[in-house]
Amino acid sequence: MADGSLIFDTKIDSKGFKDGLGKLGSVANTAIKGVAKVVTGAGTAVAAIGTASLKASIDFESAFAGVRKTVDATEQEFAALEKGIRDMSKHIPQSASAIAGVAEAAGQLGIETKNILGFTETMLMLGDATNMSSDQAATALARLANITRMPQTEFDKLGSTIVALGNNLATTESEIVEMGLRLAGTGAQVGMTEDQILALAGAMSSVGINAEAGGSSMSRVMQKINTQVLSGGANLKNFAQISGMSADEFSKAWREKPSEAILAFTKGLDEVNKAGGDVTSILKELGVNSVQEIDTLLRLAGANETLADALGMSAEAWEENTALATEAEQRYKTTESQIGLLKNNVMDLAISIGNELKESMRGAIDTSIEMTQRLSDAFNKGGFSGLVSELGNVIADVLTKI
Repeated sequence: MADGSLIFDTKIDSKGFKDGLGKLGSVANTAIKGVAKVVTGAGTAVAAIGTASLKASIDFESAFAGVRKTVDATEQEFAALEKGIRDMSKHIPQSASAIAGVAEAAGQLGIETKNILGFTETMLMLGDATNMSSDQAATALARLANITRMPQTEFDKLGSTIVALGNNLATTESEIVEMGLRLAGTGAQVGMTEDQILALAGAMSSVGINAEAGGSSMSRVMQKINTQVLSGGANLKNFAQISGMSADEFSKAWREKPSEAILAFTKGLDEVNKAGGDVTSILKELGVNSVQEIDTLLRLAGANETLADALGMSAEAWEENTALATEAEQRYKTTESQIGLLKNNVMDLAISIGNELKESMRGAIDTSIEMTQRLSDAFNKGGFSGLVSELGNVIADVLTKI
């Protein structure tokens, strides 16, 4: 009886066990489907990351190809430039591809390989901190440096000087640079330094003197003064007298620091004007005859204090070399810039991942190109039948490689 009871219970338990197995199977099936969805989702995410990384790598590779086109460098130097550009994107909110574009322009403008990264960073900061774009700044400042023969290691000083003047004078950075380009040739010829040329440009543009007309007019005036000093001409004494100096003192000042001589001359013209003198007639006697030349000097004479301030400010900014970095730093502290930097750091990681994926992808691309060419050749030679035959060979080749 006890054994029968045991058998009866076992049968009942067996039925329950089967029902339990069925439920367990249903649960397991549901779980497996869930896992499959997770795996599929993860696979999709991984594929998306791979695709985005490949695109980032390919985009930067294309941008850097521009650098290779304009820069004459060794592979080791190109590697250093590539790393420098990518590193720069981590602290300047410009994409690595955009930075490569400025570096490409640097090579085109004749910037030496060793100076390209420094030049590029300065132009990017000018683009962020002034009313000039990076490309505009690069072209204008490279030309100015070529005119004055400024060492290419001093673009950061040039940038700081421009920013300091733009922040403190009634003008903009682009106006200062435009005027500076007009004055650079004669300014450098008579011995003015870059900061003095920019100071004169800033003072002139601050009183509304047009860069094209005013720059050319002031250049002609400086050439006339220079001729009188070098030749000991008849008007040297008159230039000196207006400047409150003897002929020897004015000649010495012009040869050693022409910006001070110009300041003294414009100050003297202002004093004559305030005393009721006929400045226009005096200038004509000195050989300054054109309406534009006279207008430029009259405006500059009235702004001689601005010129004095600009000269001091410009010299200080050149020596300190901090104005541009300080201005750019303020821009880079904004939330917008910080988001840009975060994006750039993520993109740099994507470029690294994409570089690895790209190497393996190139083999597949080469194989695909080869097979496509074979199919094309087969079609051209044998029409549709030749294509079908070769397609079979291609499929066989693929199967053997799987």
